[in-house]
Amino acid sequence: TDTALVGRLTFAGSTTIQPLIAKIGDTFQKNNPQVDLDIAAGGSVVGIQAIHDGTVDIGMASRALTTDEAQGITQHQIATDVIAVVVHLDNPVQNLTLEQLRSIYMGQITNWKEVGGPDETIIPVAREKSSGTRGAFAELVLDKQDPAAPNLHSAVTAGDVVAFVKDNSAAIGYIGFGNLEANVKTLKIDAVLPSEETALQGVYPLTRPLLLLTGPLSQPLANIFLDFVLSS
Repeated sequence: TDTALVGRLTFAGSTTIQPLIAKIGDTFQKNNPQVDLDIAAGGSVVGIQAIHDGTVDIGMASRALTTDEAQGITQHQIATDVIAVVVHLDNPVQNLTLEQLRSIYMGQITNWKEVGGPDETIIPVAREKSSGTRGAFAELVLDKQDPAAPNLHSAVTAGDVVAFVKDNSAAIGYIGFGNLEANVKTLKIDAVLPSEETALQGVYPLTRPLLLLTGPLSQPLANIFLDFVLSS
C-alpha cells in the first residue's frame, strides 16, 4: 500500500505452524516495521476456539476442521505437512505398515520383536489432546480413535516427543516434518519414507493441511498478512 501499515496482529494455535509463521512474520515485519506480531501456540484446538471467541486475529490449525468447528471460520491452507514417525537411533526397525503402526498405538502390538525389532516393550508417545498433530494422527492412523496402548507416554510439544524418543530406546513417536532432528530415526510407512517428493506425489500416507484461520472479529490487517503468506 502507499501508506505504511501500523498495528498489532495476534495469533494462537498449532505448535507445528508457529515456527513457520514466525519465519514468515520476520520477513513481513522487515517490509512493515510498524506492525507487531504476537505469535502464541497452545495447539490447534486453542487456535480454533480463539477465532470463535474473537480473542486473536489469526488461528493456526494443523489438521482439517470438523463441520462444527468450521462454522463462521474462513480457512486458508498455506501448506501441506507430513507427519513423520520416529524411533531411537539404535532401533533396527526400518519400516512399519500403517496397520502395524495402528496396532502399536491401540495396544495390540506391544513388543518390538513383533515387528522385527529387539525384545523390548514398546513405549508409544502421543501428543496431548489439544494438539492438531494428535488429531491428524488419530484421523489418518487410528480411525479417529484415542490411542489405547497400556504404557502410552504423553508429550506436550513436538520437541518433547523428539527429546523422549532420543533418550528412550523403546520409544516411538510422531511429529510434524518440520520438527525432524538428526538425533532420531525416521521410519518408512508402507515402505515409503516421508519427503517433499513423496508428499507431493501422494504416495506417503501421513499428510495433513496446515491452515490459518480468520473470523468475523479478525482485523482487516489479518487479510493483508494472509495475502503476503500466500504470495510468491
